[in-house]
Amino acid sequence: MNLSFRLAILGTLLTATASPAQTFNQLVGFGDSSLDSGYFRYTPTGWTNEARFVTARASGASITPSAGLMNTDFLAASLGLALAPSNAPGGGTNFAVSGAENNSPNIGGGTSPSTVQQISNYLASTGGQANPDALYIIRSGGNDRTAFVNAYKATHGGASPPAGLFNVAVQPSLAVLEGSIRQLSAAGARYIILPTYFTTNSDFVAYHQQLWGDLSAAGVKFIPADSGALRQFVSANPAAFGLTSVLPTGSGGVSGCNTPIGAPAAQGYGLICVPSTTPAGAGINGTAYLNSQNSLLTSLFSDDQHLSPTGQKIEADYFYGLIVAPSQISYLAEAPVKTRTGVVNAITNQIPLSFSTPGTFHGWVSGDVSWLKVTNSSPGFPDDPGTPVAATAGFDYAVTRDWLVGAAFSGGTTKQSFSLGGDYRQTEYAISLYSAYRKDAFWLNGIATWGALSDGINRVVPLGITTQSNGGSTTGTNISVAAETGYNFRTAVGALPGGAGRALKAPAAAPIYLTHGPIVGIIAQQVHINGFAETNASGAPTNLAFASQLRNSAVSELGYQASLNLGIWEPYARAVWNHELAGSGRLVTASLLSITAPSYSLPAVALGKDWGSATAGTRVKFAPNTTAFAALYSQFGQDNVATYGAQFGLNVAFQPSMTVAR
Repeated sequence: MNLSFRLAILGTLLTATASPAQTFNQLVGFGDSSLDSGYFRYTPTGWTNEARFVTARASGASITPSAGLMNTDFLAASLGLALAPSNAPGGGTNFAVSGAENNSPNIGGGTSPSTVQQISNYLASTGGQANPDALYIIRSGGNDRTAFVNAYKATHGGASPPAGLFNVAVQPSLAVLEGSIRQLSAAGARYIILPTYFTTNSDFVAYHQQLWGDLSAAGVKFIPADSGALRQFVSANPAAFGLTSVLPTGSGGVSGCNTPIGAPAAQGYGLICVPSTTPAGAGINGTAYLNSQNSLLTSLFSDDQHLSPTGQKIEADYFYGLIVAPSQISYLAEAPVKTRTGVVNAITNQIPLSFSTPGTFHGWVSGDVSWLKVTNSSPGFPDDPGTPVAATAGFDYAVTRDWLVGAAFSGGTTKQSFSLGGDYRQTEYAISLYSAYRKDAFWLNGIATWGALSDGINRVVPLGITTQSNGGSTTGTNISVAAETGYNFRTAVGALPGGAGRALKAPAAAPIYLTHGPIVGIIAQQVHINGFAETNASGAPTNLAFASQLRNSAVSELGYQASLNLGIWEPYARAVWNHELAGSGRLVTASLLSITAPSYSLPAVALGKDWGSATAGTRVKFAPNTTAFAALYSQFGQDNVATYGAQFGLNVAFQPSMTVAR
């Protein structure tokens, strides 16, 4: 894309559409025991083994499938949210129920709601409007397959059904579930996670890919999650996660809980596992119990099918990584918006020095060291602090006393750290063309800059007790056009004593002038970051692919500046109010690399629209043709951004060669 076309694009900035920033205020769950955080803690199951639940409740059991905290509990905590079962005293937002099928009675035989009914109950409780700022998680269909397999075996002499037959039989209930999810989306749900089950069973893989494909075709936006790939990775690396068993009892491993004494063939017994190595109750009314005091920490499964709290935490961390990744990667397009300001300021600071000796060439250099922190105000989302450094060199020529033209070359780099771990290093090389004009007290500056960006990314995802490094690299461009104008008033404020602070012999007294006046300006900018795919050397499914990003910015400024001539010294200061005119609410798109799934998009970090900027510095004329400057600058008052730094530079005038007449 050529420069002129990109400059034309900048004209569209003011018409960009704004959308709210991503801030979750609820976690809402629908589904079965893979998400249930304690529904039967408060409600009788209606199952034939209810006596065991009574005993387990009385003996301190959590009445969760994990025998402890669930993935939904951990995910809510990561996002700074409270979570309780929907039937808890005072209410809650996790509607998931152990034993729930898509649209059939509970597989355990009770009257608790199916997943479709859970969604219906939620919408009924909200007047038909889904909370647009909630994060929804839905997983259902596992019990449908269990019911299908049991029925098939009962009519086929105990033989298991062939692969794929379930996917034919489940179509009616899957269609109803998809309809409920579409209804939820239409009611206002914007952020929905749809994870696969923690298994590599081909029936479930096909089931979820159909679910994803159908919903995507219907326009439903959601975040797919590949828990099956996660299981493969954890199973291949048990020691890294502190696990001694990655298979349940009866499948070649050891579960965190033992089966009830009176029911050795029980399934899903993590629900009634008491926090003791001794069972509560006796006989058929006895509970499940811990295999050892720390077995829920060292076993991946709590029972024959459900993850232990250790496994639940690993899965929740995986979900969390998917949710915050787009926001993290959005920083790649935000940092150049701020670092470009340093290049523009470096040129702006040099312009008055080049005007000081008109008719000559000037060469100059400038250095910049700053601190930049971009934060995400949404609870649970990571921040991005770093220390940009840059150098700029340029030359210019005063065509006339009132007209200056020049060019500058700059290079800068910053290493911005992700607060979750990892970082990205961004380097930019840029070329600028600039011009300045002054006529009496009026002045006008214009600066156009094109830069090439390169990024090296190391995005770290905490996964249980491990950290997974996801590396990638990409390139991009950064173009900007800045214009600034103002009017200078000159006010005599005193006189400089003879010779004081002056390089050459001076009259007995020299007047001191305060030059001051208003500033108005704008910098229009467009940052483009190319798409890229991450790699994960350990094989974890946490690496993602990211689509290209486009960040438009148009920042206006209105302020005042002043300088004071004190012989060879000229202190100066300026203060401006800045306002971002471009629309906010851009999205960053990510894709899973471990499974075929639709891409998902989530909001980029949202920055404040208004802030102040201040600069204070001095110019020092060491010799008739050499001037230096040093300045401190700071930005303040912008939501989610903090930056300050220092600039210093040197400007040298080169006298033109004299022509000798013959």
